[in-house]
Amino acid sequence: MSDGKVVQGDFGTKAVRNKVIFADFTTSKFSALVEWLKRDGMLSELVSDAPALLSRISEAHFDVCVVNLMLGGIGPFQLVASIQKRSKNPDVRIIVISKQVHKMNIQNAIEAGAQDFIAEPFENENVYNRLVYHLTPKRVIAPAGYESVGNLDSAREYLQMLLEATELFSRTEREKIHAHILRVLQNIAALTGSNRTSLIIVDGVGEEGVVLASSDDPSFYDFPLSLSKYPEILHVIHTGNFVLIDDVSRNDLTNRIKNKVRTITIGSLMVFPVRFNAEVVGVLVIRRPKAIELPSMEILRVLQALANTMAAHANIQFLLRKIYRDYVREG
Repeated sequence: MSDGKVVQGDFGTKAVRNKVIFADFTTSKFSALVEWLKRDGMLSELVSDAPALLSRISEAHFDVCVVNLMLGGIGPFQLVASIQKRSKNPDVRIIVISKQVHKMNIQNAIEAGAQDFIAEPFENENVYNRLVYHLTPKRVIAPAGYESVGNLDSAREYLQMLLEATELFSRTEREKIHAHILRVLQNIAALTGSNRTSLIIVDGVGEEGVVLASSDDPSFYDFPLSLSKYPEILHVIHTGNFVLIDDVSRNDLTNRIKNKVRTITIGSLMVFPVRFNAEVVGVLVIRRPKAIELPSMEILRVLQALANTMAAHANIQFLLRKIYRDYVREG
């Protein structure tokens, strides 16, 4: 996916009917999803082998391809690359499903051209949410799109915050780390006009996470979170890309989430990958009350550096083990 590319979907419009193709040895597992998509005005096709899949995507325009990784036999990742290469739609979104849930499998699938990875067995609602997410308007930017920015003069306030955060964490005792994470998140929220900025870490390749802190509520921390309802977070975790939904009301899935969240007003959403020891271990989520355009690439670069700084100095992996150990022991 090219840097800064806007991925548009037309979900919910009458002018365009989105098309999804499901490819698996057992296609009956998608029968409920086919009906749900039909109910919402979308078309679906089912195929049970790789040749049929490659034939259909080269003949017809599909917006999303959901494919079992093992359908490619001894070359599963080559199948993903072939889908992208042969697709009549150059912007087809590929969602891989697999029982082989290992970090290397996920990484290889993404590098081959997939945009998402779903572990089996899955719940239909979770897959449906991921489909809707990939069919609706958002902007996806690879790290190189902003990490290569050289001149940061226009981001001086953010640079100052980064320097202060680095100094703060370098002098922080471990037992006080949460208070300082909260302080940095509140500073980020103030500069970005956010009404909720959160730092979330994830449990390996699973779909569970922990909210370490949230800018709008000092008492809200170390909170276990099911990520199955947050496809935008899972997308960022799997790909390492930055995702912006600049107008939540234009995105059917996030608009429904917005309507369910009564505590704050959500107009736009930014999700950054958080890295520690070169791995994506979580996300920085910035919610803003109004639909706002993407900040400059210079500001994005500093925000990404801030997220990584918090990860490094907080030693997220240690915290993750401790939080889950305490959670399992105490309930």
